[in-house]
Amino acid sequence: MLLVLTIFFTVNVVSTPWLDYLESSTTYYLLGFCDHSGCHDYAGLNSPFRDVFPQSYGLGLIALALAGVELVFLVLSIFGKRVAFGILLSGILSSSTLLLAALYFYFGVLVKMSREPWATGRGWFAAFLVVSFLLMATIIGFFAERARNPALASRD
Repeated sequence: MLLVLTIFFTVNVVSTPWLDYLESSTTYYLLGFCDHSGCHDYAGLNSPFRDVFPQSYGLGLIALALAGVELVFLVLSIFGKRVAFGILLSGILSSSTLLLAALYFYFGVLVKMSREPWATGRGWFAAFLVVSFLLMATIIGFFAERARNPALASRD
């Protein structure tokens, strides 16, 4: 249940604004930005916008896909499959990929453009919260699988 909630949180992180420009009404999402004249992609902008935002979006989507893989492993464990290592691996990869997206965004945009009047958006802050939820869901799922299969616990 926690993992399903975390997947919804990850979708929210990827789709909410990560940056706001304080001197105008421009809001920057990972896939594009919106201003007074509408929403646009980053193709016409200079670096770091066209370089960092799409890559951060891609990393967020990879984290979402890996969380989906972890959910598949958890469902397989309900049906008696021994997939504790798959739960652990996909969960750690998913949370570390989302953390990498947030850190890449921080060093790629916020550090390089620190003199501008920026405000970080909800998506960037929520990414760190979702990373902790992903890790909690992974730990709970892994140990629940190990407790359900005594053969796994006796191997240690």
